[in-house]
Amino acid sequence: MINFLLSDLIPADILQELQDAFSEYSGMAALITDANGTPVTLGSGFSRFCMELTRKSEKGNKNCELCDRQGALLTLQNGGKPAVYTCHAGLVDYAAPIMLNGEFIGSFIGGQVRTEKVDEEKLWKTAIDYGIDPDEYIAAAKETNCLKREDIERTSLFLSKMAGVLSKIAYQRYLVFQQNQNIEDTARTQSEFLTQFADDMQQSVKELFLYISDAGNEQATDHIQKNVDMLLARTMKLGSIVEDSVDYVNIINGIFDLNESVYDIRRIAELKVSEYLTKADEKNDTIEFRVSEDVPLLLMGDSGRVGTIIGKLIENSVRFTENGKIHLVIEKEEFSYSCILIIRVMDNGVGIEPEKLEYIKNYMSSRGFSDTKDEEFELIGFSAVGYCINALSGELDIKSRLGVGTEFIIRIPQLEVEGGEQA
Repeated sequence: MINFLLSDLIPADILQELQDAFSEYSGMAALITDANGTPVTLGSGFSRFCMELTRKSEKGNKNCELCDRQGALLTLQNGGKPAVYTCHAGLVDYAAPIMLNGEFIGSFIGGQVRTEKVDEEKLWKTAIDYGIDPDEYIAAAKETNCLKREDIERTSLFLSKMAGVLSKIAYQRYLVFQQNQNIEDTARTQSEFLTQFADDMQQSVKELFLYISDAGNEQATDHIQKNVDMLLARTMKLGSIVEDSVDYVNIINGIFDLNESVYDIRRIAELKVSEYLTKADEKNDTIEFRVSEDVPLLLMGDSGRVGTIIGKLIENSVRFTENGKIHLVIEKEEFSYSCILIIRVMDNGVGIEPEKLEYIKNYMSSRGFSDTKDEEFELIGFSAVGYCINALSGELDIKSRLGVGTEFIIRIPQLEVEGGEQA
């Protein structure tokens, strides 16, 4: 039996930031509860029907908490998959469990939408039972969004991913508590990232709708596609922001398991470049990428670690380059029954002092095999890159000239997937 509450393991402000960002992205209500169905956050995007009427009724609120818990428990019966269900007040919700070592400690709830017309007769009876004015209750129900079932199910899959990430964080923080270690600085940094993400997501949505409203010309269509890609990248960033903290806790606990799957390196490169376009624009930088034609269309490996390497190196180049260019080039070399994936990130930024270059090489190459810690390099992600390279049995080289620029060269063995050759 685990004697930890969800709020013990993940600070309430972190949960709130993540929930707010999800609600902003999906346009639906969201709430995170503990194992008893009691909210541990303030509702995001709640409708008047739910927040001001149903949940303010004593009986209605009890039924809401019961539905929240039952919804999450449904996912346990369904192998951990998200559950889409109809609540006691007639609205469609979806839920995903937050787990700790196989035990249910909370749930991520979303929804408060309809898939059909309001059943006025049923709502009238419910309102009387809850002590709510029936006419006002029915009017508020009609204000809720009406969506297609498939749209709700699609969003619920994303919510399930978020709940899975929270489960990872809860477990890793549990291990930290077990070892009496403190990662509050990481939690604060994570919260700042999530706050910025929510702001960026909201701005991107506004820009997207602006371009859609003027979709009659070809230039606007190009802008729409660019913004859709940016939204997709930021949606993925919502998960990777949190997973960065999981990796940090894994590192200090000596845990670095690989999660291998079949992936498309071109798509990863495209999304990672998209994540940093805004930052690059702020510094008047351009980012370009090229994947060599002989690189297999599909590879088998830890795509998350490969993505971390690419993302952190691009981020580093943007940080030290102004009014310049950043290039990501991905190539391959044949190697026995597999191949060597070569990742090169080049910039024409400030460069690295010769006496510091060798130190950086040794520091990044030793991560995972040394207790040496450099706060400056931890901050800019060199530690995470070093761990990823070592975990993937890779090699690192750095070339740099002060005032000219820097090139990071990463070599990682990856398996080619049969039939996945680029045409």
